[in-house]
Amino acid sequence: MTIKSNTISLEAVQNLEHALSSSILYQLGDFFWKDRVHSIENDSGKLKIRFYSDGLNLSAKTEIETFIRNQLKEDTSESEFSIYFERKEKPAPSTPASKPNENHTNHSHSPQNSAAKPIPDMKPPSGKKPIQGVKRIIAVASGKGGVGKSTVSVNLAIGLHNQGYKVGILDADIYGPSVPTMLNLHQDPLVNENNKIIPPEAHGLKVMSFGFFAPEETAVIWRGPMIMKALQQFFWDVDWGNLDFLIIDLPPGTGEAQLTLVQSIPITGAVIVTTPQNVALLDAVKGIAMFRKTDVPIIGVVENMSTFTCPSCGTESHIFGSGGAERISGKFEVPLLGHIPLISEIREAGDLGSPLTTKQNNQVRIRFAEIAEKVVKNAVSLENLKK
Repeated sequence: MTIKSNTISLEAVQNLEHALSSSILYQLGDFFWKDRVHSIENDSGKLKIRFYSDGLNLSAKTEIETFIRNQLKEDTSESEFSIYFERKEKPAPSTPASKPNENHTNHSHSPQNSAAKPIPDMKPPSGKKPIQGVKRIIAVASGKGGVGKSTVSVNLAIGLHNQGYKVGILDADIYGPSVPTMLNLHQDPLVNENNKIIPPEAHGLKVMSFGFFAPEETAVIWRGPMIMKALQQFFWDVDWGNLDFLIIDLPPGTGEAQLTLVQSIPITGAVIVTTPQNVALLDAVKGIAMFRKTDVPIIGVVENMSTFTCPSCGTESHIFGSGGAERISGKFEVPLLGHIPLISEIREAGDLGSPLTTKQNNQVRIRFAEIAEKVVKNAVSLENLKK
C-alpha cells in the first residue's frame, strides 16, 4: 500500500483492517473497521480522517489513533492529517456526500451517507486451528484477580485425572504464572526432534506455563502482539500428545489473552470462578458476557471461598456473603458447578505444590470430583448440541 502526501484514500485506511490487533477488533464492538472509518475530507489543506466513536472509551480511541498513525507514518507526515472521532448519530455536515467509489480526499462525507452495518454480536474470525491430539479445551476464567482461579484450575485438572482422563493444564497468565508453584514443578521444558516443546509432568498432568521461561523475580512488560505470539506457541508448538481435556488457566479480566484464546482455537466451554461478594460477582458477569459475545459456551460457575468454618469452635460463617453463585446461575441460566470452602489447607497445599485433590478421601478432593463430573457432563452435552 503506497500513500502519497496529501492523497490518503478512504480505501487505503479502510484496508488497514488486516493489521488490526485482537484488542482493537474487540473494542470495535458492533461495527466493522470499514464502517468505523467512514470518510476523509480536506480541511484547509489538511486531511481529516473521520472515525465513528460509538462505544469507544478514551483508551480505545488512543490505541486506534496510535495504530493509524503508525501504519501511515512511512508514507505521509503526521502534520498532514488528523483523526476526528465522532458519534454516528451526530447531525450530518451540510456538504454533499461523495459517491461510494469516489476518492474522498476532496469532499466532505456525511455520517448519515455512510451507513454502518451493525451485527448482533462480535464473531471471532473463522478458521480456528485445533490443538493436535486435544479433544476438549476448557477455559477457566474470572473477571478479577484474587478469587482462586488458579487453585480451581489445578484442582479441577487433577480431579479429571483422578477419574481416568488424560489431562493437560496450560497456565496462560503471562504476567503472574502460578501453576508451576502449585504443582511444585520447576524443571526446564525440553524440545523434541520435531522442534516442539515437551511439557513437563506433575501429578499425572502435562503442564505448560510461561513461568518455566521467566525467572520468578522478573517483571514481564509485554504488549498485545507479544502476548498473542507467546500464547499461540503454547497452543501449537507444544507436544501435548493425546489429551481428553486441556485446562487453560486464564489471567483475570477480559483482555488480550482471552481474545487470543477465543479467536485462535476451538473452545469447548468456559468455567467461571467467583467468590460470593458483590465486587467479584460483577466482574464474573463481565466474563460471562465476553464469552457469550464470542460464542464460547459457559460450562458453569464455581463459587470459591464460599464458607469458612472456625477451627476452634466449628462455627460456619459466610465471610464474603452467600448465594452469589446461585444468583449468577439463575440470572444467566448457567449451571452451578459447586462451592469450595475457605480453608487454610487449600492455600498451604498450593504453596507446597501438593494439591488436596491428590490426597485420598480428602473433603476438597471429593468436592472437586463432583465439580469434575459436572464439567464432563456439561462438556459432552455441549458437543452433542453442536452435532
